Amino acid sequence: VIYEGKERIMQDAEMIVETPMGHVANINNSTSKIFVTYRRANRKMSCNSLVVTDICLILTNKGEVAPQAFCTINKNLNKGMLGSDVYLCYKKSMDRANLISFKPSILYRYPMTDYNSFCFPNSVAMFCLPMGATIECWPKVASKPKPVFSTFVLTVADAAQKIYGSAITFYEEVLPDPSITNMEPLEIMDKKSEITDGENITETKPQVKMKIFKKFGVLKRLNLGQLEKLQYTDPETQSLNISKSICILSHWPFFDTFEKFLGFLHSLANGKPQNVPIEKYISYFLCDIPFPSPQRPRIFVQLSTVDRLILTQPEDLALPRSGASFRQLLMNLGPENCMLILLLILTEQKLLVHSLRPDVLTSVSEAIAMILFPFKWQCPYIPLCPLGLAEVLHAPLPFLIGVDSRFFDLYDPPSDVNCVNLDTNNIILCEDKRHLNIKLLPKKSSRILKNGLEVIYAKLNSLNRIQSSQREKSNEDFSADKEFQQKRKEQGLELEIQDSFLRFMASILKGYRSYLLPITKAPTVGTTDPTSLFNIQAFLRSRDKAHAKFYSMLVRTQMFIRFIEERSFVSDMDMAGLAFFDECTERIEEENVTFLELDESQHSERTVFIPPPDPGPNQQPVIYKTFKLNPDLMKPQKSLSLKNPALCAFGITPGSPMARRTKHEIKVAQRMARKQ
Repeated sequence: VIYEGKERIMQDAEMIVETPMGHVANINNSTSKIFVTYRRANRKMSCNSLVVTDICLILTNKGEVAPQAFCTINKNLNKGMLGSDVYLCYKKSMDRANLISFKPSILYRYPMTDYNSFCFPNSVAMFCLPMGATIECWPKVASKPKPVFSTFVLTVADAAQKIYGSAITFYEEVLPDPSITNMEPLEIMDKKSEITDGENITETKPQVKMKIFKKFGVLKRLNLGQLEKLQYTDPETQSLNISKSICILSHWPFFDTFEKFLGFLHSLANGKPQNVPIEKYISYFLCDIPFPSPQRPRIFVQLSTVDRLILTQPEDLALPRSGASFRQLLMNLGPENCMLILLLILTEQKLLVHSLRPDVLTSVSEAIAMILFPFKWQCPYIPLCPLGLAEVLHAPLPFLIGVDSRFFDLYDPPSDVNCVNLDTNNIILCEDKRHLNIKLLPKKSSRILKNGLEVIYAKLNSLNRIQSSQREKSNEDFSADKEFQQKRKEQGLELEIQDSFLRFMASILKGYRSYLLPITKAPTVGTTDPTSLFNIQAFLRSRDKAHAKFYSMLVRTQMFIRFIEERSFVSDMDMAGLAFFDECTERIEEENVTFLELDESQHSERTVFIPPPDPGPNQQPVIYKTFKLNPDLMKPQKSLSLKNPALCAFGITPGSPMARRTKHEIKVAQRMARKQ
């Protein structure tokens, strides 16, 4: 949308100046003119790029908002004195080529056998390619799309343990047979005489090539209906491409490091000779790279002269480990929408989070689940839901589910679902939940939370501007030490955001322990009833009457009931986490108190340098045209190989035979000792 005389049209854009009937295409009611502009895609634009597929108008005086997955152009189309404000909305979808979808499956895995502490989940393939594996027909002039990084979370061992998946999805061209595709015209004509016996001898070269492909190539596996859907008719102007994914599974959410490593692996399949095989890099990374520890908190891995990785020791907190990015939560939703999300999740509403960025989707969904601490989400939770599990959206109970925004190109969400669009910072509440707004939250606690989030939001914007300028420099100019410092700053901001939400939860539950009822007999169905464990009515009376509606909804949730049960009985939940939260509720009135902060006392800048892997004796250069691996080359380096797989970055850090205390427990013990 452009205001004539006040703005300049973009260089590669065109303006709609006339209607089909020849009238002036001014969309404003007043004398000043407003026109709509558009840009057309280049012929060489990659398939699956985002393009505008739908537009609509909304009238604000009727309370209209942008439909699901639509973006609003914040320029009023009605500049007149009368009438409602009118805004243009547009929807972007992927420009999908003709394709056939299949159920994905595992082509290869390493190691081939499971670790005792790490069983291979059967559902990995479905989460690596949540929209399904596809064969797509593209114009040959189209450029290949860039690889897409995604993350997902799997729960195993009765939801007691999490596995974090990091995947990079890309396309490979399907060549029916190299010997066929590279044939000279004369050879094709010779072949033509063999396969066109009794048929029209005037067939063109593409038709002949298609017959060869259908007889000898991948197309022979497709039925007639699938071939018609692909519309693959000319091998000289069209190409077949199949989606693939490379994935790393870990008990640790080192998403940034894994993204760089997967991108590096994919870049090696470029048709050029590689002195070190891809297989060598994989076994080296999974088996030979040590896990960060207090003695070696920073691991620097040099993969090539340009590519490098860093691993830093995770913060030892009393809170559960997760793949959450609170920075992404705040940056994509802003302070007010973060508070609305908090209200929705605390009252156990149906929440559907969606984005076209799958890695952001998972990290934000994990953050939403984490801001509940000390509560734990008790209902269905799938941060990145594959298309094959979409029926869970019709479940008659609350859920927290993330989906790719392309889901809305195929299905409409149920009418009772609240949708959160991370790409447009838009939350659409279902009809019967429109009464839910942040004014329901306790006033003082929500004001402190909002002020804290706004301050951090400004810090994040400033940090992003600095990082953008640094990215413009070459990788060599950005030293490893600066990279570690940047990581430290990001960790600090993560804890600041988490601390703000923790402060809110501690303030609204302050004094809850006074209403726990004594246990008089062994647990039975009756004694685990919340009314026999917690004096709900007395607790509600102790809260401000202005917020009675919020508290009455909170105490009826499954997670509150579960929290009271875990607080009353010895449970599998981390008791250190509960004790930590209890201390937070006791200290909430202290001035300038910080519950979560980086522990600088134990911080060390000692860095372990890991050189690139050695190709080994007599290793010939290997050429990878596609990402196809040779199991015989998967051999860890004996010089660095660890006997205990749990010691590498791939496994779980080993436990001590003695009970291990968290840093918080150590601090509490030291504080108690000083008092004595």
